[in-house]
Amino acid sequence: MAAPSFPHPSHRPALTRRTLLGGGVALIAAGALAGCGGSGDSAGAKGRGGTLTVGFDNEPTTLDPALSSAISSDRSVLNLFYDTLLRQQRDGSFVPALAEKWTVEGTTVTFTLRAGVTFHDGTPFDAEAAAFNLRRVIDPATKSTKAGALRKLAAVDVVDARTLRLTLKATDPLLLVQLAHEPGMMASPTAVKAGEYGRKPVGTGPFVFDAWRSKVQLTGKRNPKYWRKAADGTALPRLDQVVYRFVTDTKVLRAEISTGGVQLVRVLPPEEFGQLKSDRQVVLEDIGVRRSYYVALNATRAPFDDPKLREAFAMAVDRAGVGKAAAAGEFDLAPSFATRNDWFFDGSITPPPLDPAKAKAALGGRPVPITVVARRRAPDPTIAELLQSQLTAAGFDPKVEVLEAQTQLDRMRKQDFDAALLVIDVPRLDPSLSFDPYFASKGSNNWSGLADAELDGLLEKAVGTEDRAVRKQAYVDVQRRIVGQNYWVFLHQPRSPLIHSAKLTGIVLNVDGQWRLDEAELAS
Repeated sequence: MAAPSFPHPSHRPALTRRTLLGGGVALIAAGALAGCGGSGDSAGAKGRGGTLTVGFDNEPTTLDPALSSAISSDRSVLNLFYDTLLRQQRDGSFVPALAEKWTVEGTTVTFTLRAGVTFHDGTPFDAEAAAFNLRRVIDPATKSTKAGALRKLAAVDVVDARTLRLTLKATDPLLLVQLAHEPGMMASPTAVKAGEYGRKPVGTGPFVFDAWRSKVQLTGKRNPKYWRKAADGTALPRLDQVVYRFVTDTKVLRAEISTGGVQLVRVLPPEEFGQLKSDRQVVLEDIGVRRSYYVALNATRAPFDDPKLREAFAMAVDRAGVGKAAAAGEFDLAPSFATRNDWFFDGSITPPPLDPAKAKAALGGRPVPITVVARRRAPDPTIAELLQSQLTAAGFDPKVEVLEAQTQLDRMRKQDFDAALLVIDVPRLDPSLSFDPYFASKGSNNWSGLADAELDGLLEKAVGTEDRAVRKQAYVDVQRRIVGQNYWVFLHQPRSPLIHSAKLTGIVLNVDGQWRLDEAELAS
């Protein structure tokens, strides 16, 4: 069974408020996910088992889902150790997970939780544990990166051991989306309270944390008491062990997948995956994911607190030229994080045209010194060098700093940069997850320090309605505002196929292309 294909966003059903938090009473019962597993039968009974080795270029900074920050990649690791209250299928629908069913009455959501589930440390999963996790996310003291996702949550109440009631400040069309992903991941309260939690995750998921050597690898071993079973009634997970090897050198990753050193790779740039197209031992599958490169400009200080200099930067950048040089022609151009197939894409939104002479004139004949920070991971340094050359031709005096991932992230959080080259994977589960973290005044990843009341209003409008047409117009207006103010300069979107060994099957993809490996297995 080959890894499933990824439907374009335009093929997914609309996620309206009625679908997610409809008026009246909605009842979603168990069905798509099988019931409790107990200790289960041995995965080796059908010749399954073995170790899956993953080549992963984006090591998490924490394994605490309440604090995770790499929206485009962390969940592919976190899904090893954690379950969520419910799961979102790739067609946008929801099925039970740790919650067997849920009802919605106005602004009250009631979950009936699965019985007999324990965390990896033996702590029972019950309504108290679920309430602990949600309260922790919304507690300001936690400083959770997911707090904004649950900002409409007013109260979390334990009705009884298996019943959890949520009270909302207002209906939230995205609540179930959020609870199906990081904000709804359940961690052991015992382990969290013990301190230093982010290095030793304890969830209810298919794999139990084993070891983490920074910049080397992370290991999870099969959870023999995993509650979920496969559709045929056999125990999950099917693998004995998953090892994530942290490798940022894309040439090494390409060689490793080609020789069988790893069986799954998170991402490779086009110049590398292009060399694998004739390799029958490797599967390349376009799952609709694109890597969206962008340059964030720091609006809190000179020079980019000046809109004219932000515009000059935008006019200096040859986006198509960067794409051709860095992505071997395997790329799209888009005005923002929207892909060409997204329902909120609008081709009439365009950045300032390439015009180095006009950019130089805007600088007033004086070289403007700036520093561009980039991550030490191909092709980012190459792109930064191309930008340096283009900016120099337009009259800037740029230098490039190539940093390790954590150092760059620390600089971004402190807003200690002029311009930063970054990338995210798109599409995401909902456009709010692409735009809100980065452009809302209180967004968790508001690197640029934006405080734009008009933009905040548009973002709020987009998440406050079930009407697809209204949401689309709001997100079009959001993009117009971002591009019109040149807050960021969006570059190119390289294609990003799913890359894995032909022996690996059973990969389950989230809506946004991140993985679940509980059903994965390797042929001998």
